[in-house]
Amino acid sequence: MKLKNKIHIWTTLLMLVILLVLMIVIYFSFSRLTYSTEVDQLRTEANLVVTKLNENPGDPQNVLRGYVPVNGSIQVTRGGKELIRTIQDPAVPTELPAGLPDASGTIQAEDELFAYVTTPIIWTDGEVANLTIAQSMREVSGNLQTLRLVLITVALLAMIPVVVSSIVLGRLITKPITDLTNTMTRIQRNGQFEKLQITEETNDEIGQMGRTFNEMMALLEENYTKQEQFVSNASHELKTPLTVIGSYAKLLQRRGMQDEKIADEGLTAIRTETDRMKALIEQLLHIARQSEAQLELTNVNVTKVLEQTTAALGTSYNREFQLTASSPELYVTTDLAKLKQLLYILLDNARKYSSDRIEVIAKNEGHTVIQIRDYGIGIPKESLPFIFERFYRVDKARSRDTGGSGLGLSLAKQLADSLGVKLEIESIEQMGTTVSIIFSSDFNVGAVQSSQEGSG
Repeated sequence: MKLKNKIHIWTTLLMLVILLVLMIVIYFSFSRLTYSTEVDQLRTEANLVVTKLNENPGDPQNVLRGYVPVNGSIQVTRGGKELIRTIQDPAVPTELPAGLPDASGTIQAEDELFAYVTTPIIWTDGEVANLTIAQSMREVSGNLQTLRLVLITVALLAMIPVVVSSIVLGRLITKPITDLTNTMTRIQRNGQFEKLQITEETNDEIGQMGRTFNEMMALLEENYTKQEQFVSNASHELKTPLTVIGSYAKLLQRRGMQDEKIADEGLTAIRTETDRMKALIEQLLHIARQSEAQLELTNVNVTKVLEQTTAALGTSYNREFQLTASSPELYVTTDLAKLKQLLYILLDNARKYSSDRIEVIAKNEGHTVIQIRDYGIGIPKESLPFIFERFYRVDKARSRDTGGSGLGLSLAKQLADSLGVKLEIESIEQMGTTVSIIFSSDFNVGAVQSSQEGSG
């Protein structure tokens, strides 16, 4: 069953139950009040009759006949026996049963309801007798029947706007849900991302659902686009070394084994491209796993870490790294493994694009700052906004010569975001680049600043 039908049915049933309960309460309250009023009137009448009998004790029957209620009767009894014959309105032939249960109230006699009051009186013989005044409730019953018809009619008439409003309410509530379902169905069928058309800015749950869905679609579309670009670029980057390896393998298979020069050239190219592909795959895996990695925060001496990383890279590539630290002990709370990975990426990047010395500076400016400065080819002004994008290369030919894949700085930015540190890059083309790692809590994670002297 559709949601709008459920809303329609349950709303209608709920309102019907409420109306029925309300009608029952009104009917029984009114009927009880009416019966009580009739009994009170009879009690007043009985007191008046007793007063008149006390004033005229000689002829009680004449007094009683003058006070017989309309559609009622008067009895005088003692010990269950009538002292005089019951005086009653000819329109009411029904007699009350002997032995009334209470001094006043209502009683059913031969399918007719009576109100009655019994009160003691001093009879003509000086003995106490019981005076009973009763009145038929046929008029009251007729009024109550009319009240029942009126209440039923009012309930039926009231159900018309209730049914209409429940239908409108069901459609109003389910329309955004229907639009959402239809949109998701079209997305599933066509494979195209769509957003809901929100005409009014509302702060209710329906409006929040629509805005959340649109935000989710925007995020999915953005991630899908990035994924497509990532897969396309990754496949292209992997295809190139595989093509080179395959070509040299075929060359060696045809005639390379007999020619030592061709064999040496082929094996060198295969090894170079294999190493480059291995590095590319490792960087891809680092990026893919980065979102799953959990931080292991410890108190780290930045100066000591820089000594270890610069020494390791200097030995591996026979390069000079000049380390300057404002203090032998500069402590920060961070993830040691990720910090080392970030430093290796930035130091290796500086090594690739600079044949001169590389300076590494650690200092405290109210917060710890690490600067990696090279005096190499620098980065053009127009390339600075894009250097952290995956597979972006400032100069593709030059990057291929140095072994760059365009993933290093992208991974560096992702590592910086996860560590909660800020990256600032200053570069002057043909003069060098300075990358600053700033450990501070006064900025948002993920912020990266790039600048170049001479730029506005």
